[in-house]
Amino acid sequence: MAKRSKAGGVPEKAIEGLFHGPLEEFTPARNELAKSLRADGDAKGADQVKALTKPSRAAWLVNQLAVRKPDEVAELLELGSELRAAQEEMLAGSTDREKLREVARREQKAVDSLLGTAEAVGREHGVGDQILTRVGETLQAAAGDPEVAEDIRRGRLTREQRAASIGLVGPATTAAPPKGKNGKDREAADRKARQEQAKRRKEAERKLSAAEKKVERQRAKLERARDAVEEAEQSLHAAELDSHAARRELDEI
Repeated sequence: MAKRSKAGGVPEKAIEGLFHGPLEEFTPARNELAKSLRADGDAKGADQVKALTKPSRAAWLVNQLAVRKPDEVAELLELGSELRAAQEEMLAGSTDREKLREVARREQKAVDSLLGTAEAVGREHGVGDQILTRVGETLQAAAGDPEVAEDIRRGRLTREQRAASIGLVGPATTAAPPKGKNGKDREAADRKARQEQAKRRKEAERKLSAAEKKVERQRAKLERARDAVEEAEQSLHAAELDSHAARRELDEI
């Protein structure tokens, strides 16, 4: 029995086929799947399939990596999780910058390796450097957003993402904190400043996430409108052919 997706009764394999197949076939394949589901009486599934957004070219390349290099993608996402934890530790007051740097180096190495595959796949489809740059940014964005990481793992990304980083500035070694009352006061003030920074960062990330979701909704709305126009044009063309055939039949009488 086919595994069903979260989108109602639509088989997972059918959804995977849309996102993992050729990009240029996404829209006609999606429309055909929706039509088939509706003919089978699954109106809800048909509507949910119809609402699926065609991936951007950069997002499609990332999805291809999930299919072609699942182990490397899994390793990258694990490193992204480690990097996220190390960043949170530092913002909470940890002074172990070397740990953060080491995880960041390993993550970048994993990204570079996957970019090599993306470049090879991209050459087959005329993808330029700008799109490959977006692929790299999207892979790095997994470290800052678990939802993005999950979409990458499943190969269901629809739009490229931007990585957000706190940055690794200054030397890897850290100076010993000053001693005495004044030193303790400064240390407490620094810790409070880092906590405030973390709070502001989370709020900014929340606003960015909300804005990007709004953009995604509008893009999906635009895509549905384009599909409706395309279907209307096809219906018009079919009606015109019927009209011409009827006219010829009339003329022959």
